[in-house]
Amino acid sequence: MPILATYIHHLDPIIVNIPGTPLALRWYGLAYVGGFILGYLVLQWLSGKKLYCVEKDKLGDYVTLICIFGVLMGGRLGEFFFYWLPEHGLSGFLADPTWVFRVWEGGMASHGGIIGVILTAFWYAWKHKLSAAALIDGVAIVSPIGLFFGRVANFINGELYGRVADATNPLAMKFPQEIFELAPQQQIQAVVAVEHAAGGSMRELALPGEVFFDTLSRLCRENTAVREALGQFLNPRYPSQLFEAVGEGLLIFIALLTLRLLWRNAPAGIFCAAFAFLYAAARITCECFKQPDAGVWHGITQGQALSIIIAILGVFFLIYALRGLKKQKNC
Repeated sequence: MPILATYIHHLDPIIVNIPGTPLALRWYGLAYVGGFILGYLVLQWLSGKKLYCVEKDKLGDYVTLICIFGVLMGGRLGEFFFYWLPEHGLSGFLADPTWVFRVWEGGMASHGGIIGVILTAFWYAWKHKLSAAALIDGVAIVSPIGLFFGRVANFINGELYGRVADATNPLAMKFPQEIFELAPQQQIQAVVAVEHAAGGSMRELALPGEVFFDTLSRLCRENTAVREALGQFLNPRYPSQLFEAVGEGLLIFIALLTLRLLWRNAPAGIFCAAFAFLYAAARITCECFKQPDAGVWHGITQGQALSIIIAILGVFFLIYALRGLKKQKNC
């Protein structure tokens, strides 16, 4: 009997609603805050050990810039240009131009965040006459912390789920958001089954988009019969968000932090290169289990293609680091 094959995702993405307002504290937002705070604390610790080029009293300003312009703006713009715009087109943007600002609803591309961090670090290095490679090295070490929390938040949101798995797979589970991928006739049948399980017709299930899914998610959380009724129409899938949390986040962070502590005189850029190669390998592997959320070309997903570009950037950082290592040996 599979352990999780009959589990239907019903976690609540909202921690608490703020009374009297339409606002809420969400796990997705808390994940970013937690990632920023822990990343800052690790960089402070490394700076105190003379293992990072930014002094402790200047780290606050630097990390704030990285968070706002690198991670948040880069991640959101990456999601917009890499995924959202190709799917919805210019007409979709004109119909909903405020989407790009509604970051609390989710939708951040890790590749966009990486590019944003690199560009922000280069600007900061130019302004303060520091080594850009050395600056990015520190961010490369702590970035997996944010990636870990972000992927866990994706899982809690029930989004970016995996490919269809064998029902006998002990890790397989079902995600209600898949209802948007069902054929129209299956969607109608699923809604009828949910309404019957809920004990009557619900007007909200006739409304499109966000209202429909919010109502469906709430019913799944509150009513076991609804979950079971909906589950008949859903496929068992890999929880690829958790695979990515471990592969792109936890394991890379442990590897880079260990390398930083063991190699005190490491040349600038070596951790950027290591992150790029490890992240690309982890992301390309995890994409084999993840349901593609964009186009697929000759079996290569967009996430894998973007990861190859990150790996190529890693080659340039490696060349830079090897030159620095050669200079150290000649001194």
